[in-house]
Amino acid sequence: MFRKLTACDHDRVLPFLTRRPSQNLFLLGDIEAHGYDVPFQEVWGYIDDRGDVRTVLLRYFGSFIYSTETGEGSEEAVRILSANTAWTLLQGDSLSLATFRKQAGYIPSRTREFHFAERKPGAPRPHIDTSLVQEATLDHVDALLQLRRTIVEFADSTTTRESLRQSIQSRTGLHYFVPGEAGELASAASTVAENSLSAMVVGVCTRPLYRGQGYATQCVAKICETYDERGKRLCLFYDNPKAGEIYYRLGFQEIGGWTQFYR
Repeated sequence: MFRKLTACDHDRVLPFLTRRPSQNLFLLGDIEAHGYDVPFQEVWGYIDDRGDVRTVLLRYFGSFIYSTETGEGSEEAVRILSANTAWTLLQGDSLSLATFRKQAGYIPSRTREFHFAERKPGAPRPHIDTSLVQEATLDHVDALLQLRRTIVEFADSTTTRESLRQSIQSRTGLHYFVPGEAGELASAASTVAENSLSAMVVGVCTRPLYRGQGYATQCVAKICETYDERGKRLCLFYDNPKAGEIYYRLGFQEIGGWTQFYR
């Protein structure tokens, strides 16, 4: 049975998500932070005859996240996507999205594939001076968005001012930056979907004028410092080999793929 889930289903959802905590990081973070009954988030799932959850589909603002073990419920998921005309992005670990595409015969307008990497707490990393790195507050929301808009690779970003403010207010993400020389942000890196086990690194970027000075590395190193202290793993996805070199240097290891389908 594929149906909308409520807080009463949480004890069924949690075992499904924690079997693959890194791949389900977004789902864990969003559900822990916002639950099942807020306007900007909805959760559906496929529950088998034994009462076990096998598939989860979550809407967060204008995007969806999908995770499955068996592909069951994929046709119902397509119907939900078809009925919602406001979304732009469906994403998830590559195995889940490949299963979804095969089982449902779904054809997105465009697909992006990424490497998916994980860093366990305390993983070896070199010492990097992070004294220039500052933590962003609500006062920096517009500056963060403006920085990201200068980055060609972020042209498909679904981050909105509202979702960024929500992340900072709810403390489900951290946002670090290095200031530029004229009051702008030179470089930044963020985490989102922080939960009891982990967080996702996103938004790693540097304004073209400031590239080659190690600022992005400093921002990510600061994130590593923070989450080592919290005893939580970090995950991220990337498609830039140069970025991969930075991440591996800081203790990340590839564990699979991440896929994005565009409407």
